[in-house]
Amino acid sequence: MTLRRSLGQQWSKSILAHRLALTLRSSEKVQQLFGGATSLPTVTNTISALVFVEGEPVWLPPMAADEQSPLTNELALHCLFAASRLLFVKEIEQGELNQSEHLVLAIGYQWSQSLVKDAADQPNSDVTEQLNDDAKQLCNLLQTINTQLEKVRTEKRQSSRNMGSYR
Repeated sequence: MTLRRSLGQQWSKSILAHRLALTLRSSEKVQQLFGGATSLPTVTNTISALVFVEGEPVWLPPMAADEQSPLTNELALHCLFAASRLLFVKEIEQGELNQSEHLVLAIGYQWSQSLVKDAADQPNSDVTEQLNDDAKQLCNLLQTINTQLEKVRTEKRQSSRNMGSYR
């Protein structure tokens, strides 16, 4: 990768992280997750880095540096799914995630839950129009990721708890 392309990608990551922070900041449920040491900008930088891990995604539109608007709910959902998918694999294979990565998974799950709930609560609103079939599928996949990780974590806890009981 050339220096110019590398710098361009870093710039795109920072713009995405900033706009994603503007989007997530508006969600009360997401804000409730930030009581610890990890900040929203740290988490959005993690998400942005994960989104760009395989290069620039085709679903991500070009972003201007001067744009200060939040992302659409659907675009934020795409970002959260891309990051959660990679973190799911990391946790299954390596078993350890840092606090920022755990928050990415929690935010992805909360975000998908709130989009589905908002669409169900307001069937004739703009939220339903934004929640097309692809978005519904991503919400379902994020919920599946959360369910599967909880199952793996429970099995791991059970396994470690039972290790000393068979002496």
